[in-house]
Amino acid sequence: MEYIRETSDYQRIWESLNFPKEYLFERKISYNPMIFFVVSGEVRLKLNDMETYLVSSHEMFMAQSDISYKVTMSEQTHLIICHVPLEVWYAEQKWISDCKEKDVSEEFFKLSAKKIIIRFFSLLDNYLKEGVNDARFFELKRHEFIFLLFFYYQKNELLQFSQCMLSKDIQFKKIIVDSYLNAKNVQELAKLVNYSTSGFIKKFKKCFDDSPYKWMQKQKAKQILIDISRGTKSLQEIANEYKFSSYQHFSVFCKAQLGAPPTAILEKKTLNYR
Repeated sequence: MEYIRETSDYQRIWESLNFPKEYLFERKISYNPMIFFVVSGEVRLKLNDMETYLVSSHEMFMAQSDISYKVTMSEQTHLIICHVPLEVWYAEQKWISDCKEKDVSEEFFKLSAKKIIIRFFSLLDNYLKEGVNDARFFELKRHEFIFLLFFYYQKNELLQFSQCMLSKDIQFKKIIVDSYLNAKNVQELAKLVNYSTSGFIKKFKKCFDDSPYKWMQKQKAKQILIDISRGTKSLQEIANEYKFSSYQHFSVFCKAQLGAPPTAILEKKTLNYR
């Protein structure tokens, strides 16, 4: 079995997996949806130990939250999985908001890949296999993939395909993502979005499946990783910009959130580009 991941484990975007015939794995989707694309082979899906569905080569489906998936390979199979948290769909927010009022079937739905999607995944798989290792690049590829879906497929197909997103409070998530950089702490963020602190924490956990504090720390770490990777600012400048009390505090934060001190992250990025 082969896993291909990004540099940062906390923000996985793409996985490329190869399985032998009759291999079985199980996944419980806790919150953020995932799109499964069958590059080659065929899988049998059993949902919540009840219905079974077949997904063949060049077909894809979106895994819904709170559903247990048992995936068995009918033959040797190559899968690519895209992790698609709700915030990456903001360009399509108006469409999603409008669709919330529509009656959407909860039946399992798979989408046949058009030629442009097949070519997209073929090129993406080459990037993964050749060791391209840049979180920002793969995030942009995810946005490209979503654009292709909305450009090349009919609305009724997308409505069925993306049904698991339509019951989520995407507007609340958009407000959070737009506002959190202006807040120093959870209390300030709650105030910015017009919630009491207790009500905000409850709503946030429901929508993000995480505490506001932990989520804000992860977003901060994500931005710091991008700044370090760009190499346009010194590490001390980055520490000052994010208002760390000292460089040592900044280093401890990076080690806790990103798995390495900032000097090691910068050195690794420098080596990757040589």
